[in-house]
Amino acid sequence: MQLQNPLWAFALKFYSYSEVEACCLALQNEYGMSINRLLYAAWLATQHKLLDTAALQQSSAQQWQHDMTHPLRALRYRVRSIRADEPVLDAFYVTMRKAELEAERIELAYLYALAQSWPEEVGSVELLIKENVKRLLAEDSTSADTLLVPAGQRDLLTSFCRYILTST
Repeated sequence: MQLQNPLWAFALKFYSYSEVEACCLALQNEYGMSINRLLYAAWLATQHKLLDTAALQQSSAQQWQHDMTHPLRALRYRVRSIRADEPVLDAFYVTMRKAELEAERIELAYLYALAQSWPEEVGSVELLIKENVKRLLAEDSTSADTLLVPAGQRDLLTSFCRYILTST
């Protein structure tokens, strides 16, 4: 596993932009979308690759996210909700944030490895990112019809794609 990789560098760079962070957090908190998967979809487009959702579903990254990243986040959120009444928990909360970030880094390393065997596609980064995001939506949705995506979610995704495209 290669923890220092181009996907990790991409994720750090783009998530550091306040607009990208705000879009990603809103998509995660309001619509349950994975920030790592959004950044992965964007990075794949910059590599001229399409997201293979079938391979993703069977991947170590998917298992890691399910078994490690999501449970750590849920625990951190629980600690966050009680630390206002228990200031002594501040250091513990910070430690949990660091652990969650490291879990996300490992998840991204799995995702990076997964994409290495995928073929390059012909097409613009703009078309590829839109297709990758559409595939993410289809994977996360109970309905494959992306027209049923709530307008607020669609607007956030459009903004996310625009921020990525203007920053690459």
